[in-house]
Amino acid sequence: MKPAAHRLDLDNYPLHVTVPSRFRDLDTLGHINNVAIGSFYEEGRARLNRECFPLEMRKRHSMRMLIADVHIAYLREAHYPGEIIVGAGIGNIGNTSYRIDLALFQNGQCVGVCETVLVNTDGKATAAIPDEGREALEAVRVRGG
Repeated sequence: MKPAAHRLDLDNYPLHVTVPSRFRDLDTLGHINNVAIGSFYEEGRARLNRECFPLEMRKRHSMRMLIADVHIAYLREAHYPGEIIVGAGIGNIGNTSYRIDLALFQNGQCVGVCETVLVNTDGKATAAIPDEGREALEAVRVRGG
């Protein structure tokens, strides 16, 4: 996946989460390993979902979001020690699913991008995203796309 230019700019992501890199994330080459990189994206994804779908809304609509697809592009090495800034926003919204666009930044450079598709279910089958959730997703779209 070759990311579009707007995906490489932190300012285009409406949500930012700062996560410290950890010594345990290092591989034998001295950079943060590819498996650990996924946990940084997870922080951004969790923050976006908590903001767009508060617990009360999820309970009221019996919502349960499931990850259907994840794509990660590694662009540069990330290092320890240091902070990683996760940029998160919405790339696409369907009837029952939505795509979260994420990017990792360290020392002002984009080190990778991720696209995650989540599907809303009611615990038994896919379900339409409620209007209040759709409005919240629209409010955090990635700019420049």
